[in-house]
Amino acid sequence: MQPRRGMGREDVDPLDGEEWARILDHSGSGVMFALSENKLHLIRLRERPGVSNQGLGTRVYFGEDLSKRDVVAEPLGMTRYRDLPNRAQADMSEVIVNIIRDLPNAYLSFYNRAGNLSLKMHAFELLQGVGPRKAREMVEARGRKGWSDLAALDSSCNIDSAELLAERLAMELADNKLEPRLVDLLLRQEG
Repeated sequence: MQPRRGMGREDVDPLDGEEWARILDHSGSGVMFALSENKLHLIRLRERPGVSNQGLGTRVYFGEDLSKRDVVAEPLGMTRYRDLPNRAQADMSEVIVNIIRDLPNAYLSFYNRAGNLSLKMHAFELLQGVGPRKAREMVEARGRKGWSDLAALDSSCNIDSAELLAERLAMELADNKLEPRLVDLLLRQEG
């Protein structure tokens, strides 16, 4: 995808480099609501004619290689959380859990590198149900080497790391004023 120009400067297309998405809603209207895999952008996709409805979480290709687009005719662009159907909003966390489990590297790096956000708060405390004591226990369990995979993390900390992180990321997608934003720190860093 080509950079867009506007207001005298070049803007990078947020979907640049994105090729795969997970379906959030496909009700047969010709438009699918989806979540891009790499940067978790909410997007709309036009279905190819004659395509059957795609189920929640189905992985679809929308990249530039037209020969791989068996479900998607074209990406229509970004969408806002409030424009998603209610069902898609309710099911977003479930879809993010599956993305985390299928593509764990960026997410595992959060658990292996997370540190203090302030003198009184650790980044682990951004996760639902993790307080100061649990955060300290997680840091001690991590040690110097960190975890090799999500299963080792879950076992040593007695948590479901994918679910905890997915809940936080879904909250951030629903409320773009929520700070700090792990979705930006983990996935949307501009290099």
